Amino acid sequence: MECVNLKEEMEKAKRKIDLFGTDNFRSWLLYFVPGDGTDMHYHANPETFLVFSGNGIVKGLKGEERAIKKDDVLCLAAKDYYQIVNTGNEPLVLFGNRSEAFGGPHILADGRDRQQVQKGV
Repeated sequence: MECVNLKEEMEKAKRKIDLFGTDNFRSWLLYFVPGDGTDMHYHANPETFLVFSGNGIVKGLKGEERAIKKDDVLCLAAKDYYQIVNTGNEPLVLFGNRSEAFGGPHILADGRDRQQVQKGV
């Protein structure tokens, strides 16, 4: 059994904090300063995000956008391309979880796996 205080984790102001992981589940905290966010990508499994603070937008591959704010839950299907961007004036903090282990594929808009790109493969 593990217990994590999310308020304490948020106060660390780190961009990504891995909270819990097994061979088929993981949870993490994302912390984006104004203007920061993710690249356009998808994952092989569904995932959800709970917005703890801030405001932002979620962009889709075809240019669609959806505003997100505190207390929203963002639900993404497997292989659903998205990009999250902090459009507010304060940190955008999200709690995420996905049904896969840490290190699963992170597929960029051009079809390459980001982890392979970062390794120079």
